[in-house]
Amino acid sequence: MNQVLTTLIAVAGTLIGSLLGYQFQKRVADRSERRSAVLAFTSAANEFLRSQHDWWWRKHEDQGGPAHVAARTEAFRLRGLVFQAVHQLHLLVPDDSLHSRAERTTEMIHALHRATDREELRVLTADARASLNALVGQASGQIG
Repeated sequence: MNQVLTTLIAVAGTLIGSLLGYQFQKRVADRSERRSAVLAFTSAANEFLRSQHDWWWRKHEDQGGPAHVAARTEAFRLRGLVFQAVHQLHLLVPDDSLHSRAERTTEMIHALHRATDREELRVLTADARASLNALVGQASGQIG
């Protein structure tokens, strides 16, 4: 009887240890996926911001010229990547306010190419960067 009890305790301990290890690994993997989703968004958003600047400058140098058309095309391609990153956030980070901030930030960045002069471009860029930084701060507080 003593041997059966010892065996049962050992089996139960092994099962509990395996379950706890699985839960810990799952939590770590989930956090890593959420962190990667936020980093993917910030990376895509920064590239999109850069492309909006390029589009603005090319438009003011030679509107309708080949460099302007190429910059606009690249900006639209990068906007698509940002939308993919936003969708990844929706799938992996369960926070509606973070999703809203990501979408607002994307729209703020998209508006950069419409700036009428350098000063407006500078102000809009500062606002977009502040929004992106706030998103990172909000996400880092949740993800840990």
